[in-house]
Amino acid sequence: MLAKILFLISGMLWAIEMLPQLHRVYKRKSVKDISIFFPILCVLSMIFYFVASYLTRNWILIISMVCPFICNVAFLIQVIIYRPRVVTRFKRKI
Repeated sequence: MLAKILFLISGMLWAIEMLPQLHRVYKRKSVKDISIFFPILCVLSMIFYFVASYLTRNWILIISMVCPFICNVAFLIQVIIYRPRVVTRFKRKI
């Protein structure tokens, strides 16, 4: 029982740690210093975590990781939306 409570607390703390970053990105509307690979790897690792937890039928781990997974997906979406666009303009010479 104590282990289940600790897993749930761990999952909530993992989600809470992402909230300041999500808020900062939302306020600044900028992620120019963040590589897109970081949130992609976070989301992929959590998917593997879910699959491994499911295969071992460890439901408490799955439940404890739902909030962090949602935060990481939200962060990935922010990085995709707010990443700097490379714009090239061709000028016509007359």
